Amino acid sequence: MTDLSIIIVNTSEWGVLRPCLRSIHDQMSGIEIEVIVVDNASTDGSRNMIAREFPNIQLINNEKNIGFSASNNRGIRHARGKFVLLLNPDTEVLDGALQKTLDFMNSDPGVGVVGCKLLTESGRVQPSVRSFPSIWNLLCESTLLYLLFPKSKLFGRYYMSYFDYNSVYDVDWLCGAFMMIRREVIDAVGMLDERFFMYSEEVDYCYRVKQAGFRVVFYPGANIIHHWGGPRTSNKRLIYWVHKSQLLYVQKYFSGAERLLLESLKYMGILLRVITYGIAGIFLINKRYLEKANCFGFALWSLLGEWRGAGSLRQ
Repeated sequence: MTDLSIIIVNTSEWGVLRPCLRSIHDQMSGIEIEVIVVDNASTDGSRNMIAREFPNIQLINNEKNIGFSASNNRGIRHARGKFVLLLNPDTEVLDGALQKTLDFMNSDPGVGVVGCKLLTESGRVQPSVRSFPSIWNLLCESTLLYLLFPKSKLFGRYYMSYFDYNSVYDVDWLCGAFMMIRREVIDAVGMLDERFFMYSEEVDYCYRVKQAGFRVVFYPGANIIHHWGGPRTSNKRLIYWVHKSQLLYVQKYFSGAERLLLESLKYMGILLRVITYGIAGIFLINKRYLEKANCFGFALWSLLGEWRGAGSLRQ
Protein backbone atom coordinates (compact mmCIF):
# COMPACT_ATOMS: atom_id res chain seq x y z
CA MET A 1 0.00 0.00 0.00
CA THR A 2 1.06 3.56 -0.64
CA ASP A 3 1.19 6.07 2.24
CA LEU A 4 -1.57 8.38 1.07
CA SER A 5 -4.23 8.48 -1.62
CA ILE A 6 -5.50 11.97 -2.43
CA ILE A 7 -8.90 12.11 -4.13
CA ILE A 8 -10.06 15.31 -5.82
CA VAL A 9 -13.47 15.71 -7.46
CA ASN A 10 -13.42 18.23 -10.30
CA THR A 11 -16.35 19.76 -12.15
CA SER A 12 -14.98 22.33 -14.60
CA GLU A 13 -12.74 24.00 -12.00
CA TRP A 14 -9.60 24.29 -14.11
CA GLY A 15 -8.67 27.68 -12.63
CA VAL A 16 -8.32 26.38 -9.05
CA LEU A 17 -7.47 22.74 -9.82
CA ARG A 18 -4.17 23.56 -11.46
CA PRO A 19 -2.60 25.37 -8.45
CA CYS A 20 -4.06 22.70 -6.18
CA LEU A 21 -2.25 19.93 -8.06
CA ARG A 22 0.96 21.97 -8.16
CA SER A 23 0.82 22.47 -4.39
CA ILE A 24 0.43 18.72 -3.86
CA HIS A 25 3.41 18.04 -6.13
CA ASP A 26 5.52 20.34 -3.95
CA GLN A 27 4.58 18.30 -0.84
CA MET A 28 5.46 14.83 -2.10
CA SER A 29 9.04 14.60 -0.87
CA GLY A 30 9.42 11.69 1.55
CA ILE A 31 5.81 10.50 1.14
CA GLU A 32 4.51 7.86 -1.23
CA ILE A 33 1.42 9.57 -2.64
CA GLU A 34 -1.04 8.74 -5.38
CA VAL A 35 -3.35 11.46 -6.67
CA ILE A 36 -6.71 10.51 -8.16
CA VAL A 37 -8.84 13.12 -9.91
CA VAL A 38 -12.45 12.15 -10.56
CA ASP A 39 -13.79 14.43 -13.27
CA ASN A 40 -17.52 15.12 -13.57
CA ALA A 41 -17.80 15.68 -17.33
CA SER A 42 -15.84 18.95 -17.26
CA THR A 43 -16.07 21.17 -20.32
CA ASP A 44 -13.31 23.66 -19.49
CA GLY A 45 -10.28 21.68 -20.64
CA SER A 46 -9.48 20.26 -17.19
CA ARG A 47 -8.92 16.75 -18.51
CA ASN A 48 -6.47 17.87 -21.17
CA MET A 49 -4.61 20.03 -18.67
CA ILE A 50 -4.18 17.09 -16.29
CA ALA A 51 -2.98 14.76 -19.04
CA ARG A 52 -0.55 17.37 -20.35
CA GLU A 53 0.90 18.79 -17.11
CA PHE A 54 0.35 16.00 -14.55
CA PRO A 55 0.76 12.71 -16.43
CA ASN A 56 1.34 10.72 -13.22
CA ILE A 57 -2.10 11.58 -11.86
CA GLN A 58 -4.78 8.93 -12.19
CA LEU A 59 -7.76 10.47 -13.98
CA ILE A 60 -11.22 8.91 -13.74
CA ASN A 61 -13.73 10.39 -16.16
CA ASN A 62 -17.46 10.42 -15.47
CA GLU A 63 -19.77 10.77 -18.44
CA LYS A 64 -22.00 13.09 -16.42
CA ASN A 65 -21.99 14.86 -13.06
CA ILE A 66 -22.82 12.05 -10.64
CA GLY A 67 -22.37 14.19 -7.52
CA PHE A 68 -19.69 14.77 -4.93
CA SER A 69 -20.30 11.66 -2.81
CA ALA A 70 -20.56 9.22 -5.71
CA SER A 71 -17.46 10.71 -7.37
CA ASN A 72 -15.39 10.44 -4.20
CA ASN A 73 -16.53 6.85 -3.84
CA ARG A 74 -15.26 6.07 -7.34
CA GLY A 75 -11.90 7.45 -6.28
CA ILE A 76 -11.90 5.51 -3.00
CA ARG A 77 -12.49 2.25 -4.86
CA HIS A 78 -9.29 2.87 -6.83
CA ALA A 79 -7.26 4.12 -3.85
CA ARG A 80 -4.39 2.02 -2.47
CA GLY A 81 -3.32 4.26 0.40
CA LYS A 82 -3.14 3.49 4.12
CA PHE A 83 -4.85 6.85 4.46
CA VAL A 84 -7.29 8.55 2.07
CA LEU A 85 -7.51 12.33 1.80
CA LEU A 86 -10.66 13.85 0.35
CA LEU A 87 -9.47 17.23 -0.93
CA ASN A 88 -11.42 19.99 -2.65
CA PRO A 89 -10.02 21.31 -5.93
CA ASP A 90 -10.26 24.90 -4.62
CA THR A 91 -7.49 24.32 -2.08
CA GLU A 92 -3.73 24.74 -1.92
CA VAL A 93 -1.68 22.58 0.41
CA LEU A 94 0.81 24.62 2.42
CA ASP A 95 4.27 23.68 3.68
CA GLY A 96 4.39 20.20 5.21
CA ALA A 97 0.63 19.87 5.69
CA LEU A 98 0.39 16.36 4.28
CA GLN A 99 3.34 14.96 6.25
CA LYS A 100 2.24 16.68 9.45
CA THR A 101 -1.29 15.28 9.21
CA LEU A 102 0.02 11.79 8.45
CA ASP A 103 2.37 11.98 11.44
CA PHE A 104 -0.52 13.06 13.68
CA MET A 105 -2.74 10.19 12.55
CA ASN A 106 0.06 7.65 12.88
CA SER A 107 0.62 8.80 16.47
CA ASP A 108 -2.88 7.75 17.57
CA PRO A 109 -4.67 4.76 15.98
CA GLY A 110 -7.95 5.81 17.63
CA VAL A 111 -8.18 8.87 15.37
CA GLY A 112 -10.35 7.94 12.40
CA VAL A 113 -10.80 11.27 10.61
CA VAL A 114 -8.71 14.45 10.76
CA GLY A 115 -9.28 17.94 9.43
CA CYS A 116 -6.72 20.74 9.35
CA LYS A 117 -6.81 24.52 9.59
CA LEU A 118 -8.39 26.19 6.56
CA LEU A 119 -7.18 29.65 5.64
CA THR A 120 -8.45 32.32 3.28
CA GLU A 121 -6.14 33.80 0.66
CA SER A 122 -5.39 36.62 3.10
CA GLY A 123 -4.44 34.16 5.85
CA ARG A 124 -7.57 34.40 8.00
CA VAL A 125 -8.91 31.23 9.58
CA GLN A 126 -12.05 29.82 7.97
CA PRO A 127 -14.56 28.23 10.37
CA SER A 128 -14.56 24.51 9.57
CA VAL A 129 -15.85 22.76 12.71
CA ARG A 130 -19.54 22.17 13.48
CA SER A 131 -21.81 20.28 15.87
CA PHE A 132 -24.32 17.68 14.74
CA PRO A 133 -27.88 18.91 14.05
CA SER A 134 -30.25 18.78 17.01
CA ILE A 135 -33.47 20.54 17.92
CA TRP A 136 -31.64 23.17 19.95
CA ASN A 137 -28.88 23.67 17.39
CA LEU A 138 -31.31 24.12 14.51
CA LEU A 139 -33.51 26.41 16.60
CA CYS A 140 -30.54 28.72 17.22
CA GLU A 141 -29.50 28.50 13.56
CA SER A 142 -32.96 29.04 12.10
CA THR A 143 -33.81 32.01 14.33
CA LEU A 144 -30.36 33.60 13.80
CA LEU A 145 -29.65 33.51 17.54
CA TYR A 146 -26.14 32.28 16.76
CA LEU A 147 -25.47 35.60 14.99
CA LEU A 148 -26.74 37.66 17.91
CA PHE A 149 -24.61 35.71 20.42
CA PRO A 150 -21.69 34.34 18.38
CA LYS A 151 -19.40 33.65 21.34
CA SER A 152 -22.08 31.98 23.43
CA LYS A 153 -21.62 28.23 23.97
CA LEU A 154 -25.38 28.04 24.44
CA PHE A 155 -26.49 29.76 21.23
CA GLY A 156 -23.40 29.30 19.05
CA ARG A 157 -22.95 25.56 19.39
CA TYR A 158 -24.17 24.57 15.90
CA TYR A 159 -21.56 26.67 14.11
CA MET A 160 -19.06 26.41 17.01
CA SER A 161 -18.44 30.15 16.61
CA TYR A 162 -16.45 30.17 19.85
CA PHE A 163 -14.10 27.36 18.74
CA ASP A 164 -10.35 27.69 19.37
CA TYR A 165 -8.68 26.94 16.03
CA ASN A 166 -5.22 26.85 17.60
CA SER A 167 -5.72 23.67 19.63
CA VAL A 168 -6.29 19.98 18.95
CA TYR A 169 -9.89 18.98 19.72
CA ASP A 170 -12.23 16.05 19.26
CA VAL A 171 -15.22 17.42 17.32
CA ASP A 172 -18.54 16.28 15.86
CA TRP A 173 -17.74 16.95 12.22
CA LEU A 174 -15.35 18.78 9.93
CA CYS A 175 -15.56 20.63 6.63
CA GLY A 176 -15.02 18.19 3.78
CA ALA A 177 -12.56 20.47 1.96
CA PHE A 178 -9.74 18.53 3.68
CA MET A 179 -10.70 15.29 5.37
CA MET A 180 -8.09 12.58 5.93
CA ILE A 181 -9.53 9.14 6.67
CA ARG A 182 -7.82 6.06 8.05
CA ARG A 183 -8.13 2.96 5.84
CA GLU A 184 -9.49 0.95 8.79
CA VAL A 185 -12.33 3.44 9.07
CA ILE A 186 -13.33 2.95 5.44
CA ASP A 187 -13.24 -0.83 5.95
CA ALA A 188 -15.47 -0.53 9.04
CA VAL A 189 -17.83 2.29 8.07
CA GLY A 190 -17.94 2.07 4.29
CA MET A 191 -17.95 4.96 1.88
CA LEU A 192 -19.95 8.16 1.51
CA ASP A 193 -23.73 7.98 1.29
CA GLU A 194 -24.45 8.71 -2.36
CA ARG A 195 -27.92 10.04 -1.57
CA PHE A 196 -26.08 13.25 -0.61
CA PHE A 197 -25.43 14.67 -4.08
CA MET A 198 -23.42 17.51 -2.57
CA TYR A 199 -23.15 18.98 0.95
CA SER A 200 -23.78 17.29 4.32
CA GLU A 201 -22.01 14.14 3.15
CA GLU A 202 -19.20 14.91 5.60
CA VAL A 203 -21.71 15.44 8.44
CA ASP A 204 -23.21 12.04 7.74
CA TYR A 205 -19.82 10.35 7.40
CA CYS A 206 -18.37 11.82 10.61
CA TYR A 207 -21.49 10.74 12.49
CA ARG A 208 -21.07 7.18 11.23
CA VAL A 209 -17.36 7.25 12.08
CA LYS A 210 -18.07 8.29 15.66
CA GLN A 211 -20.83 5.70 15.95
CA ALA A 212 -18.24 3.07 14.97
CA GLY A 213 -16.01 4.13 17.87
CA PHE A 214 -13.40 6.21 16.04
CA ARG A 215 -12.49 9.80 16.85
CA VAL A 216 -12.98 12.83 14.60
CA VAL A 217 -10.28 15.39 15.36
CA PHE A 218 -9.40 18.94 14.34
CA TYR A 219 -5.63 19.30 13.98
CA PRO A 220 -4.28 22.87 13.66
CA GLY A 221 -0.69 21.85 12.97
CA ALA A 222 -1.38 21.61 9.22
CA ASN A 223 -2.67 24.49 7.10
CA ILE A 224 -4.20 24.78 3.64
CA ILE A 225 -5.67 27.66 1.67
CA HIS A 226 -9.35 27.21 0.80
CA HIS A 227 -10.53 29.47 -2.03
CA TRP A 228 -14.19 29.57 -1.10
CA GLY A 229 -16.75 32.34 -0.84
CA GLY A 230 -17.54 35.42 -2.85
CA PRO A 231 -20.14 35.03 -5.62
CA ARG A 232 -20.50 31.29 -4.95
CA THR A 233 -22.27 32.02 -1.66
CA SER A 234 -25.07 33.72 -3.66
CA ASN A 235 -25.55 30.86 -6.10
CA LYS A 236 -29.17 29.70 -5.85
CA ARG A 237 -28.42 26.12 -6.88
CA LEU A 238 -25.72 25.78 -4.20
CA ILE A 239 -28.00 27.23 -1.51
CA TYR A 240 -30.72 24.82 -2.63
CA TRP A 241 -28.38 21.83 -2.34
CA VAL A 242 -27.10 22.93 1.07
CA HIS A 243 -30.59 22.90 2.54
CA LYS A 244 -31.80 19.88 0.61
CA SER A 245 -28.90 17.85 1.98
CA GLN A 246 -29.49 19.09 5.52
CA LEU A 247 -33.11 17.97 5.25
CA LEU A 248 -31.95 14.60 3.96
CA TYR A 249 -29.71 14.24 7.01
CA VAL A 250 -32.65 15.03 9.30
CA GLN A 251 -34.83 12.48 7.52
CA LYS A 252 -32.11 9.83 7.74
CA TYR A 253 -31.50 10.06 11.47
CA PHE A 254 -34.72 11.38 13.01
CA SER A 255 -38.31 10.19 12.98
CA GLY A 256 -41.78 11.03 14.26
CA ALA A 257 -42.42 14.34 16.02
CA GLU A 258 -38.70 15.10 16.35
CA ARG A 259 -38.19 14.84 12.60
CA LEU A 260 -41.27 16.99 11.91
CA LEU A 261 -40.03 19.67 14.29
CA LEU A 262 -36.53 19.69 12.77
CA GLU A 263 -37.93 19.92 9.24
CA SER A 264 -40.18 22.79 10.31
CA LEU A 265 -37.20 24.62 11.82
CA LYS A 266 -35.29 24.23 8.56
CA TYR A 267 -38.12 25.69 6.47
CA MET A 268 -38.63 28.49 9.00
CA GLY A 269 -34.95 29.36 8.86
CA ILE A 270 -34.96 29.61 5.07
CA LEU A 271 -38.10 31.78 5.11
CA LEU A 272 -36.61 34.08 7.75
CA ARG A 273 -33.56 34.62 5.53
CA VAL A 274 -35.75 35.46 2.55
CA ILE A 275 -37.50 38.11 4.62
CA THR A 276 -34.37 39.44 6.36
CA TYR A 277 -32.24 39.72 3.23
CA GLY A 278 -35.17 41.14 1.26
CA ILE A 279 -35.85 43.91 3.77
CA ALA A 280 -32.14 44.69 4.17
CA GLY A 281 -31.71 44.84 0.38
CA ILE A 282 -34.63 47.23 -0.07
CA PHE A 283 -33.84 49.63 2.77
CA LEU A 284 -30.08 49.60 2.26
CA ILE A 285 -30.41 49.53 -1.55
CA ASN A 286 -28.00 46.59 -1.53
CA LYS A 287 -28.09 44.35 -4.59
CA ARG A 288 -26.14 41.57 -2.88
CA TYR A 289 -28.78 41.22 -0.15
CA LEU A 290 -31.52 41.12 -2.76
CA GLU A 291 -29.65 38.39 -4.62
CA LYS A 292 -29.39 36.37 -1.43
CA ALA A 293 -33.10 36.80 -0.76
CA ASN A 294 -33.80 35.53 -4.27
CA CYS A 295 -31.50 32.52 -3.76
CA PHE A 296 -33.16 31.51 -0.49
CA GLY A 297 -36.58 32.08 -2.05
CA PHE A 298 -35.66 29.73 -4.89
CA ALA A 299 -34.47 27.09 -2.38
CA LEU A 300 -37.62 27.40 -0.28
CA TRP A 301 -39.97 27.20 -3.27
CA SER A 302 -38.12 24.19 -4.72
CA LEU A 303 -37.99 22.28 -1.43
CA LEU A 304 -41.63 22.94 -0.62
CA GLY A 305 -42.53 21.75 -4.11
CA GLU A 306 -40.68 18.49 -3.48
CA TRP A 307 -42.33 18.14 -0.08
CA ARG A 308 -45.79 18.68 -1.53
CA GLY A 309 -45.14 16.22 -4.31
CA ALA A 310 -43.53 13.60 -2.05
CA GLY A 311 -40.37 14.00 -4.15
CA SER A 312 -36.84 12.78 -3.65
CA LEU A 313 -36.46 14.28 -0.19
CA ARG A 314 -39.08 11.92 1.21
CA GLN A 315 -38.10 8.78 -0.62
